[in-house]
Amino acid sequence: MRPRYVQTVVAGAACALLAACGSVAAPGAPAGGGPQDSSSTLQIAGFDHPYSAAVVEEFRRAHPDITVEVSAVEVTFEEGSVQTLLRSGQAPDVLLVNSGPGRVGLLADGGLVADLSELYAERGLSQRYRPAVLDQITRQGGGAPFEVVEGLDVFQVHFNKEYFTRAGVAVPATFDELRSACGPLADSGTLPMVVGARDNFAGGWLLGALVQSSAGAEAMSEVIYGDGAFDQPAIVRGGEMLRELIDAGCINAGEAAALDQEQAEAAFLAGEAAMTVMPQGPMAELRAEGGDASRFDSFPMPALDPAAAAVPTAGLALSWVVPVDTDAKSAVYEWLDWVSSEEYLQLAADSGMTLAPSRVVPDGANLDPAIQAAVDALATAPGYNPSVYLPASAKDAWYQAVQGLLTGSTSPETAIAGVQAELEKSRAEGGG
Repeated sequence: MRPRYVQTVVAGAACALLAACGSVAAPGAPAGGGPQDSSSTLQIAGFDHPYSAAVVEEFRRAHPDITVEVSAVEVTFEEGSVQTLLRSGQAPDVLLVNSGPGRVGLLADGGLVADLSELYAERGLSQRYRPAVLDQITRQGGGAPFEVVEGLDVFQVHFNKEYFTRAGVAVPATFDELRSACGPLADSGTLPMVVGARDNFAGGWLLGALVQSSAGAEAMSEVIYGDGAFDQPAIVRGGEMLRELIDAGCINAGEAAALDQEQAEAAFLAGEAAMTVMPQGPMAELRAEGGDASRFDSFPMPALDPAAAAVPTAGLALSWVVPVDTDAKSAVYEWLDWVSSEEYLQLAADSGMTLAPSRVVPDGANLDPAIQAAVDALATAPGYNPSVYLPASAKDAWYQAVQGLLTGSTSPETAIAGVQAELEKSRAEGGG
């Protein structure tokens, strides 16, 4: 089973695995006062993926002077354990955490993670990464990078080609065509679309794709990085589109509320539904495990406006961050230089990496077809998954909106207004 991208272990467990937690420093004031360079031992945490062992072993081989200690401890922003661990003075030297302004941006604003401008300049990292990735990670903390992005998720509608053929359904080019396809799919004996929203993530992916289908990527960029209104009519229309899919029989709302992300993905891959909205990872993993991926394909959520081009949504998935009080600065820089290299990318891809590369992919790279498809989709300047980019409180309201829309307990106007209210609070406090 693949590890979740959103991580779920509390701070107490993190402290127990890494070291005995001491007294907690005041917010924004870790004990060490800044990165130091007195240790050749590199502590790495949050790195428990199929390719982890291979890339760590190669790093050890290339750096015999560095002692590497790896812990699979997982931490979460939602429960505050990332922040608590970083404030404890007992954090590892480098952590793999969930990416983005709503997460790493909070750590940077709180003075909990190191400014990596020196690393980017010394090692030429700015030339290695996609311009869009660099733009996103430097729109916080006064334009300095505070993270090295491990990879991205690209969200599209994945579908079963055999079920589409059996129902006589073509790949939808418009939202109306997508909604209309659900009747023939259901009549042919399959659930048109499976959603697992119990743990919020996949519900956010679906609603994010619908919001972009209605409002467009430019509007979402103005909301995330400017002063755009989240409760504008085009975004509310995205909420209405979710209700329309439910009313058309595309989605079983009760089932969607009961299933979590992994259950829904497993159901789709097992042939229990014709469509689902998900990133490239599950398909790449299916192929890596010897499963038959030939019957599946994907398309971006069709635009509401028939004249508009459909583009996928995307989000920074995982990033490396460095506590400001690390005492292994040189070892950390070697590690981050390694994870940014072409050699790392290929070794990770060969060893089970399922994220889309955040760095520029060199010619001749051998990537899984699902990952390559995600790379190709990134060339179209895909839009934003709100679950990654909204500030923390607005993100919580976003997930509440998903649940309210699925259950029918909240109107689209009320659901989206709740997100806008939290977004305004965050902006007033300087967090958005």
